[in-house]
Amino acid sequence: MKIVPVSLRTTALLAATLTSLLLASPGRAMNLNDACSTFATKLGTAQASGDTAKAQKIYAEGNKRIASHFNGASCPNVKAP
Repeated sequence: MKIVPVSLRTTALLAATLTSLLLASPGRAMNLNDACSTFATKLGTAQASGDTAKAQKIYAEGNKRIASHFNGASCPNVKAP
């Protein structure tokens, strides 16, 4: 068996790829509570930055996404900006 030298760059690329595969969530389905929490966090961040237009956009798009992924459900604890 012949040993082929591997470059440092190739080794680093392989290590990075394997690490990302190991750390990646394997298709974990998000439940409504998790989705609402993520939605609230994104909205809160936009509101804290003072960007009202961005907060309104996140709110509108977030409501649509929640409803489409969870059969018309909403996040009652997430209030409009």
